[in-house]
Amino acid sequence: MPATFTTMGRFDSAIDCGSCEEAEVLMASSAPTGTTDQGPFHLNMNNKIGDSSLQLSFSFDDKKNGETSFQMDPGSVSSASSERSVSWSEGGGSAEDHIDKDVSFGQQVVTRAKRRIRKTCTTKLLKRRLPMIEWLPKYTLQSLFHDCMAGFTVALTAIPQGIAYGAVAGVPVEYGLYTAFAGPFIYALLGSVSQITMGPTAVMALMTHQYVQLGGAPYAIILSFVSGCIELLAGLLNLGFIMDFISAPVISGFCSAAAVTVILSQFKTILGLSFRGSTFTKVLPGIFKYWRSIRVWDAVLGFVFIAFLMLLKNLTLIKKWFNAGCCLHNPYVEKALWFVSTCRNALAVILGCVIAYVFETYGSRPFQLLGEVKCGIPNFQIPPFSFERPEEEFAPSNWTDSDSDNQTSYELVTFPEILKDMGPGMILVPVIAILEQVAIAKAFSNGAKTDSTQEMIAVGAGSIFCSFFGCIPLTASFSRSSVLSASGGKTQFASLINGCVVLFALAFLMPTFYFIPKSILGAVIITAVYPMIEYHEIPSLWRGRRIELFPFITTFLCCLLINMEYGILIGAQMHLLLLAYEGSRSKSTLTRYKEADEERVVLQADRNLYFPSVERFRNALTKVSIDVETKNRVVVLDMGRVNQIDHTTLKMLQSILAAWDKKEEKYCFANVSDHLKQVLSSILPKGVPVSRPVLPSTDTTISFVP
Repeated sequence: MPATFTTMGRFDSAIDCGSCEEAEVLMASSAPTGTTDQGPFHLNMNNKIGDSSLQLSFSFDDKKNGETSFQMDPGSVSSASSERSVSWSEGGGSAEDHIDKDVSFGQQVVTRAKRRIRKTCTTKLLKRRLPMIEWLPKYTLQSLFHDCMAGFTVALTAIPQGIAYGAVAGVPVEYGLYTAFAGPFIYALLGSVSQITMGPTAVMALMTHQYVQLGGAPYAIILSFVSGCIELLAGLLNLGFIMDFISAPVISGFCSAAAVTVILSQFKTILGLSFRGSTFTKVLPGIFKYWRSIRVWDAVLGFVFIAFLMLLKNLTLIKKWFNAGCCLHNPYVEKALWFVSTCRNALAVILGCVIAYVFETYGSRPFQLLGEVKCGIPNFQIPPFSFERPEEEFAPSNWTDSDSDNQTSYELVTFPEILKDMGPGMILVPVIAILEQVAIAKAFSNGAKTDSTQEMIAVGAGSIFCSFFGCIPLTASFSRSSVLSASGGKTQFASLINGCVVLFALAFLMPTFYFIPKSILGAVIITAVYPMIEYHEIPSLWRGRRIELFPFITTFLCCLLINMEYGILIGAQMHLLLLAYEGSRSKSTLTRYKEADEERVVLQADRNLYFPSVERFRNALTKVSIDVETKNRVVVLDMGRVNQIDHTTLKMLQSILAAWDKKEEKYCFANVSDHLKQVLSSILPKGVPVSRPVLPSTDTTISFVP
């Protein structure tokens, strides 16, 4: 069998070992590679395989080719272990006399670092981290036309929603528009799915609101910055697996509770009521308490526009009620109906402005109006890591930048104090943002593989970038992404067009937003959020695994009655405990058959063995040992379905096997994987068979051991 020796691609020599059938020489590079500054380089290697000995030497320097020499004394091959010795030197002398060990170690570190950098910094990775490099060279004028139309259409939805979600978050409404333009800019550069757009959402606005109550808009900005840092770090460290611990029923319960809370808080706006509180436990009693203060005109306008928006939303379905000869089946008419349905939020806001302006010209103001909105493009500035706020109790519903000038006493709020006030929110807000981002990316990837890491990097970078413009936390929006997909957007450039249109509105259209009735904004939010109530999951869970209704209902109720953060934590913990309980209910299959004069009793565990299931498996083993009194038998522990065993189970097995040894019970292990064999070797006595026996398929009796 020829043995080949290779030295880092510099030398390649083949030696015929003759009758050495099992000769296997592995050459370890114990000497530094590359050229050195110490002069010539020599390596001597002595290797002994059984009775065969091999002596191999290398010599080279920087200026001449290397020379290779070897000597081999073949002999009889034995099963003895091989012996190897390696020595090397530089400058013609020994290693101890001529080598600087520190320099050698430094050279190895530099070489390994260069090799790692070459493997990491590749063109493929660069295209993954900057997806625009992939699609920009292939961009065409036709794609530009489609992206411009899609971006403009999405902006007509993003502008009213941005204003509305800014109000939901409890900050000046222009902050929602800041988020609506800054998020798409970043996603156009870093996003991996062309049909997705980022910006403010109902869930992010609702979770931000409770922190705005503590410190105003600066808390929302800092929350955006901190969330972005955590999201970006999670993406760079590939920590997306953490999201796997939050199950689908928990997410459904959380989203449903968030939708109910947002809808109920907007009913307060539609009815024209003004009282503190935005949570379910405060808004619902408040509506009944202050029902005498309901503003009739606001309520009528709000409910009329809810019906109007619902009608426009289903406009494309109405044409199906007409016969085939109707003009509504004309393709141009269908496109017009689709455009009107898609831009329904913008149409509602424009129509509401016209109605309010008409009343204003006649000297009447029956509706609560949005009022003055700060006009202009926001300044790029560092987030307020420390700021001053009034010492008296903070009232978020009445907070504006101008109101703070009337206060005479202020307190300094530092960055550590802000983080302390946020508590678990600075972890849960980015977790929810990542969940939404990745879920929506998978929904709009059209079956293609989704780069979850890149989506986490995109939402993290977007949140950090937005915090420098005074934005609230953001994530992907399902409703606006649906509009973008239906509008025919081809690339991420559509998100850039969307951001530019919102930026244009901030610069020139803000004065016209003065006449937007607040009740219409409430109607826009309600019609956008109500599909998030996932009531359809209840029949599905009931027909499937009814036990998973418990984490769904628990999460839903806790989010409504306690708060959003603790609700999702309680729901996730409950589902994990439920999973641990089910994991502990292991079942073992018992099979008996005869082979020659021996009886074989095969006990097979149906899952990995961890400490919660130790007692059940111990009972199965005990039952096997006392079930049959015959002595001419072998107990076979079939580990075909077991991949992992923890320390508690190992201790239990050790005690059971020790008892069997005293009784002289014969046993063996079957279908043991290599990893499991290594783990079991720590407790098994010597001589216990660990193999893969072929079990017969006839004359067997199967029973289940609980």
